[in-house]
Amino acid sequence: MPFNLDEFVASPSVEELDSLKKSEIVKVAKHYGIEFQPLMRKDEIKRYVLEYLVDESILPSTVLETAITVPTDNTFELKRLEIEMSKEVRLKEMEREREKEEREMQMQKEGRQENMNLG
Repeated sequence: MPFNLDEFVASPSVEELDSLKKSEIVKVAKHYGIEFQPLMRKDEIKRYVLEYLVDESILPSTVLETAITVPTDNTFELKRLEIEMSKEVRLKEMEREREKEEREMQMQKEGRQENMNLG
């Protein structure tokens, strides 16, 4: 059954929120004016929606206790991995450049030897 925002707003539930796709949770968050970052994971946006619904007394506070806890912000770990990957990419690029320069030097050396043999 397709998601109906008006039906959810009329009778919100944790169960229905759990069944929604990220795009549908985004619609719910936007409806309530909940601020979030577009790159956030589905579970993080869902947590914001749950917290809002509890804060506004739309849902009981017990839903936060039973809701799946979202891991803390992984920004630091993600940034570390990103830096590590970019470092590996740079090292590979440098290695390819070094190999290219070695090939060019070898070709120049061979060219000089041929010129010496012809001359």
